[in-house]
Amino acid sequence: MSSIKAASRETISLQLKSLLIYDFLKSYNLFEKYVRNAFEASLPALSASTMQQMYFLLGGRIGTYIEYQGPCIKLTSISYKDDEQFKNFSVNQIIRLFKVSHCVEAFEFEIVSLQRPRTSYPFIDCAIKLINMRNKLAHELEELHFKDSDLIELLSLDNIRKEPFELLQNYDIGNLDDSTKYIASNIIYMRRLIQHLEEIIS
Repeated sequence: MSSIKAASRETISLQLKSLLIYDFLKSYNLFEKYVRNAFEASLPALSASTMQQMYFLLGGRIGTYIEYQGPCIKLTSISYKDDEQFKNFSVNQIIRLFKVSHCVEAFEFEIVSLQRPRTSYPFIDCAIKLINMRNKLAHELEELHFKDSDLIELLSLDNIRKEPFELLQNYDIGNLDDSTKYIASNIIYMRRLIQHLEEIIS
């Protein structure tokens, strides 16, 4: 009988993880949208030297691809535009570029820790950790092992319980395993980042 209970708890834990992975990826798509919107809104205010650097990076994206109908190898072309929106830049590239340059005002903010009021986390650092977690969820689902570089802050079960998780209404949060607590914690902070970006660009 005890083995049945243990299997049941394991199943519930897996269900919780599955629901929170879905919640994370859904929230991350929204996060990417707001990061990109804030980036594009900042373009007119960027300095000439920053724009030159970005055009240089854009040019560096030239590569080759295979034309199977030929068959032949072709070179991708990139056209110059005065009003370039850099839509080919991934959110990862945008974040890492501006971690160095600090030239997008919308990204110059911090969020306060939910557990340590005197501690705050810079947006750019949070964004990189969310990107790291998203990449692991996309590529390492079988063997999830999160590190400090993937986590903004590990929240207590009490703090996780305070956050409304619509998908978890009928579940006991106490059944979260350690890796799922990491995911839940990042979702909570990501929601706050999204809210801040939304207020800035609305």
